[in-house]
Amino acid sequence: MSTLIKSPKSGISLGLIGGFVISFDVPFIRLAGSDPWLVMGVRGAILALIFFIYWLIVRPKNMPKKPLRNPYWIWVAIIYGFNNVFFTLAVFYTSTANLVFILAFNSMAAAVFSWLIIGERPKPATWVAIIATIIGVAIIVQSGLTSGSVYGDIFALICAISLGLGLTLTRKSGIDMSLAPGFGGLVSLVFALPLMIAYSSMPQSWPYLFTNAAIIVPISAFCLALAPRFIPAPQAAMFYLLETVLAPVWVWYVFGETIEPPTLIGGTIVLMAILGHSYWELRTSNRQLDKANI
Repeated sequence: MSTLIKSPKSGISLGLIGGFVISFDVPFIRLAGSDPWLVMGVRGAILALIFFIYWLIVRPKNMPKKPLRNPYWIWVAIIYGFNNVFFTLAVFYTSTANLVFILAFNSMAAAVFSWLIIGERPKPATWVAIIATIIGVAIIVQSGLTSGSVYGDIFALICAISLGLGLTLTRKSGIDMSLAPGFGGLVSLVFALPLMIAYSSMPQSWPYLFTNAAIIVPISAFCLALAPRFIPAPQAAMFYLLETVLAPVWVWYVFGETIEPPTLIGGTIVLMAILGHSYWELRTSNRQLDKANI
């Protein structure tokens, strides 16, 4: 097994940046006024192009020199690609409330995979934070939970499980996976291209669509894919929930939609759980460093 890197400060910083940036995803997609196939195709193509150019210029030291020959890198990249596909399908085949609630289990999936695959048992504080975030998300969506569609719920569940698996494999590999979502973008593009040609039409706003694809998606994907290299996968997974908390705030600011009390209460619980656990992780790490220096 690869040596696990422990650098909570780096991992938490990456998670916070990635989670904050990805929270703008939904508002910009709505402002673009496009269909899912065009969004999936454009995002996949631009993400792959940007990451490929970055790889040619920077060549990250901790990344495999020939990533396509590294099994971990390939599997994680494919997982990211299909994760985006299943997420898009879930958006159209189940209710938003069902989707958000089911995706909240990604951190629990990551905890189970970390235990089984890596042998990295989540600490009690991590389990408390995971349960708190699920409760918070449940409060946010409780009024909108419906039976939805069985297929849509399955797509959302696959999305949550695959994300947890991808983060765990990143953690186990010990290598730089920050550019793996770029190859995943090609997977999404290949899937979306036939449907995009057959059914897509012009978006209402190309600038918003390109801003989403060229800035929001690459920055958030880079940070959230790199975070598990420094912190346990379950903790990295929790930062994805910042989108659930912050996206309604941006939608309220841009579209004037009312933020209901359950959203404020549940969002506060999720945010406090993530920040509280991050603070606890940093304190624990600092104590361990102090003991080591004595």
